[in-house]
Amino acid sequence: MQLPQTKFVVIGAGVVLSMAVLVFVGTQGSGMGYYMTVSEFLETPVDAHAGMRVNGKVVEGTIEREATGEDVAFQMTDGIATLAVYYRGIIPDTFVDGADVVVEGRLQDDGVFAAHTLLAKCPSKYESADEYGDATETAELTTSE
Repeated sequence: MQLPQTKFVVIGAGVVLSMAVLVFVGTQGSGMGYYMTVSEFLETPVDAHAGMRVNGKVVEGTIEREATGEDVAFQMTDGIATLAVYYRGIIPDTFVDGADVVVEGRLQDDGVFAAHTLLAKCPSKYESADEYGDATETAELTTSE
């Protein structure tokens, strides 16, 4: 009768220990799970600018693509502050003026954010019709004819 109780205790302890290890490993990341807004990022101390994620919108008319097709410079904003960004890599198709973007990288000495990751958020197909104005009405008219 003692053996089944011992097995239960050993298995239970193993499960608790495994969960503790998973929680510990999951919280020991580099702090990159969260992203900051542009103004939050610019307000942080300079030594904290290594390996950060910054969220904002691409400022209209600031996208400058280089001939390589994999280099782009642009400015992003959160409506309060603006940040110059340079990215080298594959540029997402959804990267356009006004797009929501998340960049990951570090701030260089010249004040330009050198991004090694560029994520352009896809617009939701469930956004309100007010954001799209008359385009929704036009689409409904052409599909119903």
